[in-house]
Amino acid sequence: MVNLRTIKAFMEKLSVEDRIVLFRFLVGVLYGLIVYLASLFTQPAQLTPIAWSASVMAYYATVIYVAVKYKPTSKFQLYLRGLATFYATWILTVIILFELSKTLGVV
Repeated sequence: MVNLRTIKAFMEKLSVEDRIVLFRFLVGVLYGLIVYLASLFTQPAQLTPIAWSASVMAYYATVIYVAVKYKPTSKFQLYLRGLATFYATWILTVIILFELSKTLGVV
């Protein structure tokens, strides 16, 4: 079992850039889960433009959080560090959950 102290010690060892990427990864997983759940109630053609538009807003929310929490030293850290991680994570989360639900016969 993972100890809370172990997690805290691990997080303290991470650099600011690593923390930013990890945060955007976690937000990407959460956003992907939300998009997957929304896909259960609407058609993909209707959801796609909304999901992509909302992803930009979700990403900029992470920019504000990163600016306040981590106080990055460059605009690269603020705007670009973790960008690909966020988008790849939410897209892959949706794909994996969709394929898993198809395999299990849920959808």
